[in-house]
Amino acid sequence: MKQKHAFVVYSGASDTGKVFHALIHAKQANRRGDEVEMYFAGEGTVWPEKLAEASHPMHGLFEEVRAAGVIEGACRNCAVAFGHEPGAQAACGLVQGPEESFGQIDILGKSDAGFRVWLF
Repeated sequence: MKQKHAFVVYSGASDTGKVFHALIHAKQANRRGDEVEMYFAGEGTVWPEKLAEASHPMHGLFEEVRAAGVIEGACRNCAVAFGHEPGAQAACGLVQGPEESFGQIDILGKSDAGFRVWLF
């Protein structure tokens, strides 16, 4: 049965393991044919720019997930607030949530749409 998953990375620069697991699970779900979306929000907006660097150990995994079309982008408001707007924009683009969530990733809306929301 095809499932729907939304992976949201909130973890900051010191939480490498959480980001690795988010990427691995998003890759696995995508490969089995599930509908998958991945976002970076909060302090997690630091990751797109870091992962886009060819020298980063998870660069290949990030590129694989990005090439699969799974990464929807980084929260615009969060990237601005945490000072990661240019890097996140360049690495994966920015997304703006609805007004009712004050522009944040709408995890409640994702849940209402049948997505299982995974927070890392």
